[in-house]
Amino acid sequence: NGLGALNTMPVEGWVQMVAFIGAHEILVKPRANGMGAYDFGFGSELLEGADEAEIQRRQTSERNNGRLAMVAILGMLWQDGTFGMSPFALMRETGLWGPNIDFIIKDIPMCAGGSMCALKPAGTRVARSATTLHAEATEEPRMSLALPYLKYPEQLDGWVGGEKGFDPMNITMALPVYWCREAELKHGRVCMLATVGWIATDSGLRFAGDMFQNVSTIEAHSKMVEAGVMAPFLAAVGVVELYGGWLTINGFEERIKRDAGDFFIGKQVLPKDPEQERLMRLKEIENGRLAMLAFSGICTQAVLFKSTWPFM
Repeated sequence: NGLGALNTMPVEGWVQMVAFIGAHEILVKPRANGMGAYDFGFGSELLEGADEAEIQRRQTSERNNGRLAMVAILGMLWQDGTFGMSPFALMRETGLWGPNIDFIIKDIPMCAGGSMCALKPAGTRVARSATTLHAEATEEPRMSLALPYLKYPEQLDGWVGGEKGFDPMNITMALPVYWCREAELKHGRVCMLATVGWIATDSGLRFAGDMFQNVSTIEAHSKMVEAGVMAPFLAAVGVVELYGGWLTINGFEERIKRDAGDFFIGKQVLPKDPEQERLMRLKEIENGRLAMLAFSGICTQAVLFKSTWPFM
């Protein structure tokens, strides 16, 4: 990623890129009778019909965003070249204020002893993080089992299901694994229930009452809203969400002893053997992941083709 991607480009790739940019510079000319030298006929048609004040406002916004982008890409290039990590990964490793950069100012005379420049003590967490980053850069990287061409996300160590190292978008480098696991388990459990419920409804299972009869699974939500059933249902779900939010926050901050996704229901049925318990937790995660994909497919199939389970 970042500047490292340049090393992967073959010679013919550089030739194609230079040829493409050169052709653009030579052949693309401003539009005849256009708005100016900047009008290449791409997007300026959106300005046609706008008054002068609106045109000036949009052009000013474009210039300001362009200036900001130039400064931003310079900062990102320097950061990637210096620390070899994406912005989110660096923030995850070193915190919001980033790593120690005293090496930039340490040789400036006015910063030597005195209070003109703020130097971080060598024993601080930020300084230690920066040293660790440079040390890790010289070691052989550990690769993901699920995606062998990507580095293993070290933050997944110790989490059930994290052994395979599947996190291609580096979400757990930007967000705490605890929160990610909480969200994954919640969505997985909901989709497992939703999949069973959809199949049951398509198979003809209904609650007692006329309002629940002769309603397809796709129509169920709209019909229940019309019947006034969804309001108390939403209130019940809201109570569960508030309780789950309280558990998540307090568990994450270690105010209570709680694993991610634990509602203190059903733990008594887990195997007593630690390895069997881990396998049972892994099955829940993997079944939940499968259910999320399955429910997405069921909804798509049902809406597009107006068919019911088993969609044959």
